[in-house]
Amino acid sequence: MPGRFTFLTSATRLEQCPADMRPEIAVLGRSNSGKSTLINAWAGSQIAKTSSTPGKTRLINFFDGPHYRLVDFPGYGYSARSGDEQASWGGMIETFLSTRGSLKGALLLMDCRRDWTNEEAMLLKFLERRGSPMAVVLTKSDKLNRSEEDKMRAKFKNIPGVAAIFFTSSTKRKGLEELEDYVFRTWVLEEVVT
Repeated sequence: MPGRFTFLTSATRLEQCPADMRPEIAVLGRSNSGKSTLINAWAGSQIAKTSSTPGKTRLINFFDGPHYRLVDFPGYGYSARSGDEQASWGGMIETFLSTRGSLKGALLLMDCRRDWTNEEAMLLKFLERRGSPMAVVLTKSDKLNRSEEDKMRAKFKNIPGVAAIFFTSSTKRKGLEELEDYVFRTWVLEEVVT
C-alpha cells in the first residue's frame, strides 16, 4: 500500500538515531544503485531524495512504516569523496551496523548489470559476524531479458551467506511486493507478534 512510509529523521552519529527499538531494516549499496528510488517506490511517494549525481546521500536517513523502519545509508564506492570523508562514513556505518540492537536485517541493493565485488563480499562477511541476515536486491531489472535474469540468479545463488535474492524495477514496480512480503514475514513479523 503506497504512502505507508514517512521520513522520520537523519543522523551522522549513533546518539542522533531514534531512541525507540522498532525493528529496522538497513538499505545498503553502492552510490547510484537505486536505494532512494526503491524507497520512494516502496513508499509510493518522494520521501527519499534522488539525484543523477552519485554520492548525494551523506547521512543515515530513517523512514518509518507501520511495523518497521527503513534505514538508508550513504552509498559506498564513490571515488570523488575525500579519503577522510570515506573513512568517517565507513566508521559511522560500521558503528551503526555493529551496535544497533533494533537491526533485523539488511538489503544490499545492486544494479543488476554489476558484478559481485570484494566490497560486497566484505559487507556480507561483516553482517554475518554480527549475525544479521542479508538479502540481495538486484535493481533496474527491467534492463534484463529473461535469459540474462536467469544467469544472474544462478550466479548469485552460488554466493554463500546470501539469505535471498530479489529482482526489482522501481519504474515497472516489479518485485516490490515480494520484497516487502519477505522483509515483513522473515525479519519483522515475530517482533510485531511478541
